[in-house]
Amino acid sequence: MKYIVSKNDLADLKAKLQSWMTTIYHEKYYYKVKKWVSKYLNLCTNLYMNNTDNISVNKLIKKYFRGSKMTFYIWAKKIINGYYQDNFYELQFKSTTPKNIKYQFSLETRKQICDYYFDYKFVGAGGVLSLYHNIHQKNVHDIDTNNVPKSINTFYRWIKQDKRYGEIKTQMKKAKRHFKRYEVSEIGLLQMDAKVFTDKNFPIAKYRLYVYDFIDEITRIAFGYVYDSLGTNNAINAMQRAMKDFGELGITIKRIRTDNAPEFTTTNWSNKKAYKVKERPFTTFLSKNGIIHETTPIRSPQSNGKIERFHRNYNSLFWFKKCGFEIKFDVKQLQIHLNEWYAFYNFKRKHKSLNYKTPFETLNKFIRLLALLIY
Repeated sequence: MKYIVSKNDLADLKAKLQSWMTTIYHEKYYYKVKKWVSKYLNLCTNLYMNNTDNISVNKLIKKYFRGSKMTFYIWAKKIINGYYQDNFYELQFKSTTPKNIKYQFSLETRKQICDYYFDYKFVGAGGVLSLYHNIHQKNVHDIDTNNVPKSINTFYRWIKQDKRYGEIKTQMKKAKRHFKRYEVSEIGLLQMDAKVFTDKNFPIAKYRLYVYDFIDEITRIAFGYVYDSLGTNNAINAMQRAMKDFGELGITIKRIRTDNAPEFTTTNWSNKKAYKVKERPFTTFLSKNGIIHETTPIRSPQSNGKIERFHRNYNSLFWFKKCGFEIKFDVKQLQIHLNEWYAFYNFKRKHKSLNYKTPFETLNKFIRLLALLIY
């Protein structure tokens, strides 16, 4: 085989390679060359020791070169040619860095796009993605689309390397320090929302089950109540159960914040000039019990952020692929299972937002502070 050195020349080849390897010991590619040369020599040695036919060569290539015949042929050709020419220069790794760097886009194009972006940002508060599509759709007449990069990543890289981008980031950091995190100053201000459980993601017997959740904004004490459907009657019933459970812990509900779901509020758009909000039975029930009902702005789940974040806990709790639930819960069984978790959440689980205290410990601390202020 032309890619295998003869048995008589194998010892001489090893000696010449060893002598040449000592001359490149300090080169950065030394260990890479040594790796492939050693594999080739071991293949030849095992081939002649076993005295096998050409079929075993494929097995040895698979063993030493991971089955890549092309890699074996490349290195075998370099080694054999270097041996017969008495020069192993081809075994050296050559630098892949181009000698003459040619920039595809000029610095003028780069500066023009950056200038246009910051004007676009200050005037219309537009972003990189919007500017990118406007340029490629030829909505910007000052820039030639033929000289503009096609990749949006190039746009981002140019803009982030501009000094003006760093100034904007500094201003944003100062604004974040100025506006502190929203927190309330008294207990009894609750957030309420409904969580949908589907049989695809949760081990439930029915197609869908629903949980009305409540969480106190300052103590993070939470309770939830399971129903087979959404509706005003179930929302009122959940509110009654929440008033009882929170009341047993000494929390009097003063305000409820919900989204704009139909069971909470309904808007009448029949008047073209102005709209009127009809008071739903849920709001009427709260008013009779001295509880204020607040609704979040439309499409702003962050206004009810604590209860929205609380819903994410269910994904970990019912990760049944890992936990291996053998049964599927109905309404009563799911309520029992959730009650056990609410007890853990309220009395045992440490919360980072509460300085690594449980919600119940935070409640007791808050009550003690109120007692000191009163007396």
